Amino acid sequence: MAGHNNIGSAHSQSFSKAERLNSKKLMDELFNKGSSFVLYPFRVYWMMHEQPVISKIQVLISVPKKNFPLAVDRNRIKRLMRESYRKNNSSLINSMIGIEKNVVVAFLFADKRLPEYKLVEEKMIAVLNQLSLEVK
Repeated sequence: MAGHNNIGSAHSQSFSKAERLNSKKLMDELFNKGSSFVLYPFRVYWMMHEQPVISKIQVLISVPKKNFPLAVDRNRIKRLMRESYRKNNSSLINSMIGIEKNVVVAFLFADKRLPEYKLVEEKMIAVLNQLSLEVK
């Protein structure tokens, strides 16, 4: 199996279907009762909850149609956000060790310009670090 030498770390850098937030009920609760902060170009909503779910961390990634009318642009930004989350989510995962509750997070893109991947990754790292501090 060429290319699968580092299976342990590759697994920790996944973004599985179980990690995606699909529950409309949880989304409504997140936006109504959850905490939020802005670290430009991201607006982040997060909330701890005790409902039984498959993954300890569930994530929603959204780009507003108002700012990016073309689906191509929205999909590209979401792809960049998912990739930077997938590569850098270890600080958040490590902060969840030993915590009984689960966390739900929504990342909303607030800028009106198409970003470069480097900017998205830098800001996602900063957001994840701040989030891991707030979760503790």
